[in-house]
Amino acid sequence: TFIGHLFLLRVNYASYINKFNLYVLGSKTKSSLSLKANYSSKSNGGGGPDPEMEPEKPKPEKKDSNKKDNSWPVILGRKGNNLYAHELAKAQIKKGTPVTVGVLNEILAYSNMLVSEDTLNSLITMPRFVFTDLDKKETRRLIDDKLGLPHSKIQQRGIYIFTCTDTNEKYVGSSSELALRLRGYLNKTHKNSGKLIPLIEEKGLPCFKLEVVCLPYYAEFKPEIVLEQYFLLDPSFNLNTIKVSNNPSGSTAKPLYMYNRDNSILYYFTTQQKDFISKLNISHFTFTKHLTKGTYYLGKYLFLREQVDTAKVTNMLLPDIALMLQKDRVNFNKNKAVNSSSKSVILMDVESKEEILFESLGKCMEYFKSKNIPASPKTLVKHLNTNIAYRGYICKSSPLITKSEGGTR
Repeated sequence: TFIGHLFLLRVNYASYINKFNLYVLGSKTKSSLSLKANYSSKSNGGGGPDPEMEPEKPKPEKKDSNKKDNSWPVILGRKGNNLYAHELAKAQIKKGTPVTVGVLNEILAYSNMLVSEDTLNSLITMPRFVFTDLDKKETRRLIDDKLGLPHSKIQQRGIYIFTCTDTNEKYVGSSSELALRLRGYLNKTHKNSGKLIPLIEEKGLPCFKLEVVCLPYYAEFKPEIVLEQYFLLDPSFNLNTIKVSNNPSGSTAKPLYMYNRDNSILYYFTTQQKDFISKLNISHFTFTKHLTKGTYYLGKYLFLREQVDTAKVTNMLLPDIALMLQKDRVNFNKNKAVNSSSKSVILMDVESKEEILFESLGKCMEYFKSKNIPASPKTLVKHLNTNIAYRGYICKSSPLITKSEGGTR
């Protein structure tokens, strides 16, 4: 009958919709990523995942229709431990076949990144710097020359590979600040954990070869994460205990905050320390010192790892904050010069050995000017207590004196 056909049509339509929803929105399943994982893939019959290396998929959980779906942050790799990505990596390593862009993209999708085959090939074939004799000063200077200094505001990004020449064991890592990261290995200041650092302690740096690949900037993804993940799927990198590359903007990132002295105003926060260095023009040494000791930067600002719930968030834009700090630096340095000028100073004539006592650095400057000798607070402070003569005089600090004491100027 007409009504019977209509009933069957509704049942079949509902069944189709349920299957569609299960495919697209299935909680914690891989199917929601399968469309993205095939992006620009040519290998493996269109670049899809190899069915032989796929781990068993977890069954979809029953969902409460009234409960908000929070699975997308997990699927996109922004929340919790991405166990399925680790299972994919382990399965690929166990299989031991060449890594395809389809397999790589399935894992990278958990960090919300995808890469085309052409781009991957260009990253793989990038030139490498190779360093040996890692314990020698000449090698350290060569590394600094190629990568820059560890605390430079502009840092090279890329990957690094340590190979033990005795055992051929390998480790790959990545960083957006290569010079800073590698200095920690070479100076042995990194935490003694995993397999690589204990092996360096046992064998010594001379037993290791270091390869470094510097990478260009990509707006769409972090190339160092992509290339590191590619090598992590190679079984020969057996010193790596974790087989999924870290995403700096993921769940493991630790936030950093900049407040005023009483923590009532939050000026800036970020998940990467380098933002304070590159965007706010604060040196790495200065930032780390104040963050560690809990002291005030420029006497006005406090860096914390904890959020203060009662603090009011400022409406200032990042360029305005950078300009504010620059003005505060100028005033802070002026005050330092004034404080230095209040110290009493002794000038000793190098030839006659005569000593003249001044109640302040400013009075000492006046004396130089009276003899037509150029002098500035910066110049005098630079020579203070160094036993290095300036225009025929040695400049030394002296305990603070009063004008009533003799011999002063």
